Amino acid sequence: MRLFGVMLIMVLLTNLFAADADLRKIREQAAAWFSGSGTASEARRALETQQPDGSWRDVNYADRNRGHWAPRRHLSRAVVLAAEYRRGREKGAADAKLRDAAVKALGFWAARDCTSPNWWHQSIGTPMELCSAILLLGDGLPSEVLAELRPILDRSEPGMTAQNRVWLAGIQLLKGAIFEQPEWVREGADAVSAELHVAAPGMEGIQPDWSFHQHGPQLQFGNYGLAYFSEMTKWLAILHGTRFALPEEKAEILTSYYRHGLRWVLFDRQMDFSACGRQINGGQVRAKYRSVTGTAARLNRVLGVRHRVTENDFRFSGSRYFPDSDFYVQRNGGDCYWSVKMSSSRTVPSETVNSENLLGRLAGHGATMFMSGRGELVDIGALWEWRQIPGVTSVQDDSPLVCKNPGLRNKCGWVGGLSDDEIGFCAMDFDNGEVAAKKSFFFFGPGMIAVGSDIRSGVDAPVVTTIAQMRTDEEVAVHRFGDLEGTEVANGAFLYRILKTDGKLSAGSEERTGNWKRVTEALSDAPVRGRIFTCAINHGRKPENAFYAYQVVYLPQAAECSAKLLETGSESIHAVAGKDAVMAAFHEAGTVTLPDGTVLEAKQPALVMLRNGRIYAADPGRKRKILDVVLAGRKYRLPFPQGAEAGRTVSVPAER
Repeated sequence: MRLFGVMLIMVLLTNLFAADADLRKIREQAAAWFSGSGTASEARRALETQQPDGSWRDVNYADRNRGHWAPRRHLSRAVVLAAEYRRGREKGAADAKLRDAAVKALGFWAARDCTSPNWWHQSIGTPMELCSAILLLGDGLPSEVLAELRPILDRSEPGMTAQNRVWLAGIQLLKGAIFEQPEWVREGADAVSAELHVAAPGMEGIQPDWSFHQHGPQLQFGNYGLAYFSEMTKWLAILHGTRFALPEEKAEILTSYYRHGLRWVLFDRQMDFSACGRQINGGQVRAKYRSVTGTAARLNRVLGVRHRVTENDFRFSGSRYFPDSDFYVQRNGGDCYWSVKMSSSRTVPSETVNSENLLGRLAGHGATMFMSGRGELVDIGALWEWRQIPGVTSVQDDSPLVCKNPGLRNKCGWVGGLSDDEIGFCAMDFDNGEVAAKKSFFFFGPGMIAVGSDIRSGVDAPVVTTIAQMRTDEEVAVHRFGDLEGTEVANGAFLYRILKTDGKLSAGSEERTGNWKRVTEALSDAPVRGRIFTCAINHGRKPENAFYAYQVVYLPQAAECSAKLLETGSESIHAVAGKDAVMAAFHEAGTVTLPDGTVLEAKQPALVMLRNGRIYAADPGRKRKILDVVLAGRKYRLPFPQGAEAGRTVSVPAER
């Protein structure tokens, strides 16, 4: 009995020692992670400009802005000072001035207790910055300052969903490490682990197609989805080697999210403008690229993967449709990149939150982004005419462009895409109450054909389909063309060819002056200047059954883009043939005549592609169980996926 008691005490002491060792390791690994914050020059500048009370004169501590909240700069500087102190300490050259400056900054914050009208700063932003600085300072932070900060830290409690849940859980586990509360660490680690999963239908987070949703069914690669990737990688690293470590299968999910999701929207050292979410302001597209690549490199190190992330990792080719987000991507190595951001009655096209993205209401209505590595879209938002987003058919009136009226979203559910992993296309029925249309976007190698029909509007204002609006170094006189069929306009790396339309084409470039304040209220109204090339089709006022078809080709490979329109049995059927594929968007059941005279018939509305001896199909409406196809007199029946897999591409062999 006595032996059992002794053994029990030894087990308890061993577990206690292990727990303490785990908490110590978490503190060390967290400090190592946060030590990458800022640079030596930033720390020196913060040190030199700090006031005796620990504040900075250029920080507006009374600011009440919800998004770009000025007092947060104070906390960022405290972290930068603490990080530089730790880096010196690790080298055996700790600078007491840096430590004292960071402590003064934290003491000032504890006394001032700045709060924002936005809950996020109180519950997430401020506690996370404070935890970072506390862990970086370690035993260099006086216990009385830590005690003064604790009530502020305790405003953060676990809860909420998706990335917000991850932030709150992370703060909880860091608080547990700081205050020697292993149960808090367990609670936070379990919540982080639980959130690292593929979401169930209708839930936020990583979607089954590897896109990311937050604030409803809304594509959020560059905002919450990027934060999620960074945060999850951080927790994998911080908890590694402890009893709180995340399971191996969780790391596999995060790796898949990067490989099959985030990686697809990076090109030319920037993130696709359409994938960035509401935070698209000056420098953001470049910064988001750097954040993803830097985090991917860290993830590789955590997982022991010997691979250096370079720009070559984003020069791959392929086609990918994200059915959960109504988003299509076509990549052509390092030469060019294409995307289409659509929306349906199932998804949210865009959002205006905290006075960010004040002009983005049309950004999910078929926006086509194409790049060639020449910086065509870098910081484009400050100079854009936001009623003329490329790919979008829209009314040119003075209605608000803020994303606050759900009644101006697309009311149609027939929106989808098809891909065989190499090429593909997407299509949408569109009606937002201002304008209605049937639109399709076909991709053949380094080129795109866009087709629109049944364009109508009851608004007494011009309706315009914009083909391009991007930066250029070339002076192109604005020209309005007469006979349009076959008209070609070249600018930069792209050639624009009108295949058919009943509208009027204009194309040219002009010097523009804009600013970022018109896009996000908290930003500067300092002038931003640049030359913008615009190409657009004007369908006139109150059009009925207007139409267009145009081609955009990457000029250096124009010879490879031999795709052409096909004869169809209805204006509501859009079809194109390339050198090795036929693509057809059957917005209604009907027929398409192939180049050799063969007839392709779809008995139900669907997307269909013929390529490499197979018939590919997808159901944009997600309501049908089967598709009946007739090709050269032979009948085929394709079963459509149901439930969470609805809208995905299926295929069967074609016997010709």
